[in-house]
Amino acid sequence: MSRKLNMAGISLAALMTALPQVAVAQQAPQEQEIVVTAQRRSERLIDVPASITAISAETLTKSGINNTADLAKAVPGIAMTFYGGFLQPAVRGITSTGANLGENSNVAMYVDGVYQPQQIATLIDLPDIQQVEVLKGPQGALYGQNATGGAILVTSMAPSFTPHGNFSASYGAYNDVSVRGYVTAPLSDTIAASLSGGYQNRDGFRRHVITNQRDKGLDSKVIRGKLLFQPSTEAKITLTGYYSDREDSATYAGFAINGNSIGYAPNLAGIGLPSIPIPASPQIRNPSQFATDPNVFTRIRSAGGNARGEFDVGAGIVTSVTSYSENKTNYRNDGDYSAVDIGTATANFLRSHYFIQDMNFASRKFGSVSFLVGGFYLNGAESFDNNNFDLLFPSVPPAPTTILFTASSQNARVDKEIIAGYGEATLQATDRIVLTAGGRYTREKQRAFSDRAIFTPGGTAVKVPNQVEYPGGAVVFSKFTPRITARYEITPRSNVYASWGQGFKSGIVNSTDFTIAPVKPETINAYEIGYKGVPIPGVRFNIAAFLYDYKNLQSVVYVPGSAYITQNAATARIKGVDFDVSWSVTPSFTLTGSGSFLDGKYRNFPGAVNYTPTGTGHVVSTIDLSGQRMLRSPKFSGNISANYEIDTGIGRFAAFGSIFHTASYGMEPTGRLRQNPYTTIDAEISLSPDALNGARFVLWGKNLTNKAYLASALIAGGFSDGGSYADPRTYGIRAEFRF
Repeated sequence: MSRKLNMAGISLAALMTALPQVAVAQQAPQEQEIVVTAQRRSERLIDVPASITAISAETLTKSGINNTADLAKAVPGIAMTFYGGFLQPAVRGITSTGANLGENSNVAMYVDGVYQPQQIATLIDLPDIQQVEVLKGPQGALYGQNATGGAILVTSMAPSFTPHGNFSASYGAYNDVSVRGYVTAPLSDTIAASLSGGYQNRDGFRRHVITNQRDKGLDSKVIRGKLLFQPSTEAKITLTGYYSDREDSATYAGFAINGNSIGYAPNLAGIGLPSIPIPASPQIRNPSQFATDPNVFTRIRSAGGNARGEFDVGAGIVTSVTSYSENKTNYRNDGDYSAVDIGTATANFLRSHYFIQDMNFASRKFGSVSFLVGGFYLNGAESFDNNNFDLLFPSVPPAPTTILFTASSQNARVDKEIIAGYGEATLQATDRIVLTAGGRYTREKQRAFSDRAIFTPGGTAVKVPNQVEYPGGAVVFSKFTPRITARYEITPRSNVYASWGQGFKSGIVNSTDFTIAPVKPETINAYEIGYKGVPIPGVRFNIAAFLYDYKNLQSVVYVPGSAYITQNAATARIKGVDFDVSWSVTPSFTLTGSGSFLDGKYRNFPGAVNYTPTGTGHVVSTIDLSGQRMLRSPKFSGNISANYEIDTGIGRFAAFGSIFHTASYGMEPTGRLRQNPYTTIDAEISLSPDALNGARFVLWGKNLTNKAYLASALIAGGFSDGGSYADPRTYGIRAEFRF
């Protein structure tokens, strides 16, 4: 690791030495300032003492980033993979491992300043987004619990008193139809409105290995309306309402990795059942095929509204965000991941509803001091109406399925109440030195209810007539998470900084087994030093080195027919370097690049669950993973992109291309299931004709080399090693219009 970091440092030093000569020769223009809200106020990116990647709407479109799962293409140091149908972001090796009821991602997601508590709801389509900010490192001081890895801040387009809008329509491979739009206009001198949304529908990417039918494909709809009331320059209130409905089969239309599945056994005796014969079925040899039940899918429906008020009270800005949201998810997953229907997991429905109030006051500067103080309140619940694992009489599609018996059924609920107070103070110690100290105290109360409250020693669920509460009653998790930073201004557009901070991921009550004590919160201590700025005209460069001490990692064991069980399992240490650079070579040509070198290892992880594949399932044992690399933590990942634009006799021509590469990484804690190194290439060329003002026509392509790599991996203990591939090569045409 040290040798690679040294080589990276030498390469970066050489790059920085060479850039001034080339940039001066080309007389590149000054970069426009990037403004972010990472510290809950609008600031220049270079002035924020933290590692942040800000992605504009234009970059999202050019890079082919359609939803949050695509963000890894443009952000160094993150991986976006699925655990079954649950998106689990990993930022610098910090990631979740399961999806128990009430369990949150440890990378916090915010949309228009509103926290998204439910883990499955972190998969968000991005048809009307103004900017995405990815904050790397624990954000416990300002963004609270469940931000140990970082936070992703999504900002959608806002209403304006200047009428304008944009529309796009695209058609691509697999009958991919996509329409997006945004329009805004004033309704009066003090009221403006906007309406935005998107629709996408496409066929499935893969064909069933027996029936040759495609998987169900994607059908996604998003609509968002906003109303801005601005009675004066000192006050504005924005009301937002939204609805989304996303049904996709891609993450569950999969196969048994390395052919390991009960579906390839001669009979069901291996899982303790009578020797019922299993029909022969082919294994997947081609990434264009899938083996699971053709009817697998995940459907996520979300609706909600929020009111955001911003008031200039002279001494500073008061911001209040009040929101209510509801999510309803159902899914069907083939637990054996073979072409034989043997076990099916369904949820009808996984629900959540949350009320959130967040208010803060950001002061103006009083002499050399400014401060921010705020409070946060959340109240809501997640519930399974019916969470079943059915064992089926073995059959091969298109034959109908017959349920032998329901091996597991659960109706459960987790209630949550969170109260937090946060603040920070900033001191301009000298003309060039800025010191900041802050923190957040969080108290989270959980109450868990289940109709499957205990297990017998053999693992059989004991049902109770109605939901019962966890015998200990309400469980409380609390933590103070501080952060201290120091920033030194080298020039008005260049800074170095150092920071120390803490974060924690909240604890969990295992609603599937109340005999297990509540899982303790994860905690992290983080140290970071970095440089960010514009060292020479036309070049923007950011680099950060970090060290994390990580304790009480939560790990999940999945047993079909039994339960998801979450336990505290390990301590870890993570260290690394990530960087990004943007170079305006000429007014027409821009190069950008980013990379992350990561060394994340378990320091102490004895007794980790180990699923040894048998070819027809697993033998379960324990293993000591101390000293092994953490899951979803590639040694290197990075991207390079180029953008060229030039005016011609018929209009403005543009070409964009990007290359993303990652080293291999484990898809589960032991690293047995691994994603091999891979590289993808995305590109587009466009023309904005002079004869059609505001129009742009685009030819686009994604994953142009048709690289097959895993999007999802799931160990269905005893049944299979299941996985699904990411999107294959896609391409198409798009027409855009702005006014």
